[in-house]
Amino acid sequence: MTKTGSKIYRIVSVAIVVAIAVIIFQLSSQNGIQSAEISGFVLELFNRISKLQISHDLLRTVGHFCEYAVLGFFICNAFFSFKEKTMPIQSIIISFLYAVTDEIHQIFVPERAFQLFDLAVDLSGIATGTFMFVLTASLLIKIKLNKRKTVE
Repeated sequence: MTKTGSKIYRIVSVAIVVAIAVIIFQLSSQNGIQSAEISGFVLELFNRISKLQISHDLLRTVGHFCEYAVLGFFICNAFFSFKEKTMPIQSIIISFLYAVTDEIHQIFVPERAFQLFDLAVDLSGIATGTFMFVLTASLLIKIKLNKRKTVE
């Protein structure tokens, strides 16, 4: 990758992480009523489209898992953009620390609370997202190396 390409990759990688963190913060800033209204709307839409009938609690749990899987994936990507290695342990630690601060933040939001269950779900999402990045990066690196071998 060119020097300019690497710089753009780093900037975009960090911008994506910041955007995800802001979205998570915004969602956590909603009071209990606002949060329930939005997840209720999403639940109704999902159940209509999928013809399934999942519970509100399951939807919220899956939501926590997914938002932190995305965060874990893109924090690992951001580390990769600077170090050109995946650094999964550091990615998990940074992502989990953000999850902890997010739960602490919810203590101060009306009708929201710090929940250990949510932290456990967040951590499992983080680990999954980080693993998915490591797997993706490994496959792309292997493909790149195989292309070099066939060119030589």
